[in-house]
Amino acid sequence: MLIFDSGVGGLSILKYIKKKLPNIHYVYVLDNEFFPYGNKKKLFIIERSINIINIVKKIYPIQIVLIACNTASTASLSILRKKFNFPIIGVLPDIHTAKKITKNNIIGLIATKATINSSYIKKIIQKKSFNKVIKIIATNKLALIAEKKIRGIKVEKIELQNIFQPWINLAVQPDTIILGCTHFLLLKKEIQNILHPSVYFIDSKKIIISKIKKIFYKTKIDQKIIKNIFFYSKNNKKLQELLFFLQEYNFNIKKKLI
Repeated sequence: MLIFDSGVGGLSILKYIKKKLPNIHYVYVLDNEFFPYGNKKKLFIIERSINIINIVKKIYPIQIVLIACNTASTASLSILRKKFNFPIIGVLPDIHTAKKITKNNIIGLIATKATINSSYIKKIIQKKSFNKVIKIIATNKLALIAEKKIRGIKVEKIELQNIFQPWINLAVQPDTIILGCTHFLLLKKEIQNILHPSVYFIDSKKIIISKIKKIFYKTKIDQKIIKNIFFYSKNNKKLQELLFFLQEYNFNIKKKLI
């Protein structure tokens, strides 16, 4: 299985996959040369996603792809599914579940600007909102904060307060918040500390696990990759800082993407 993201957000999904499906081997691509995807054009994200999949499948016999990035998923998922003949799973903001869970009918959606501005999100919000109020925060800053955290850098409370100020100032805050970027899963505790303690967070990891299980068990995929591989697209200081924190993921091979 190939998993890719421009940053460490995808590692939050991978961690959950490892917990629930410990016997699956994976190739993870950290496309750090082009981090973050959130400020890239749609066409660039599509072309880059195609390029990553083509490069990896020439080296390893991947049979399933997980786009571990909401921005890349909203931009390229439908096109990638038409281009490749193996299953491709995208990580998408779970507005449907939020609609069912909210008690005060106020839902918060926080995601990158590219995700919020995507035609996918605009259409689904129009379809799913009904009698619910959806409060939106579009930001690329939160992903940068998550990148710092996983490298051991302290998260400053004031930075998060500045981002979430539009919700903090509300008379009634959202009781259900959709984390529309895989990076944000790494900051759940910090976000909860500045909002109402009973807020319910929704991410897509459970849905992703369900889809992966369905593909593996229904189609009876025979794993041909026997090691866990980590690719990066740029070797720099930030990458070197990150490598120390990758030990828990049991990568057998770490190397630069061709």
